[in-house]
Amino acid sequence: MLLSQSCTWYGEFEHISSIPNGTPFNKRGETSVDAVWTGVKAEKNDWYIDSAIGWDTSGEYEGRNPYGRFKIGKNIKKWGN
Repeated sequence: MLLSQSCTWYGEFEHISSIPNGTPFNKRGETSVDAVWTGVKAEKNDWYIDSAIGWDTSGEYEGRNPYGRFKIGKNIKKWGN
């Protein structure tokens, strides 16, 4: 079990676009996708686990809505407070 120092419930909008196959932040369907996500992120000692449920608003992901996302990572450096 992860004993977390912090746990966050979040919502976000994500735009993904291909840099080598298109212009960054473009709206071309073949090189970009838009999605909204809500999820939970738990952190401890700069490590995090992020699990979310999302909805593809542009219809570009393979498969059907809703989508699941799971990430494990480590914060390398933090700035500010």
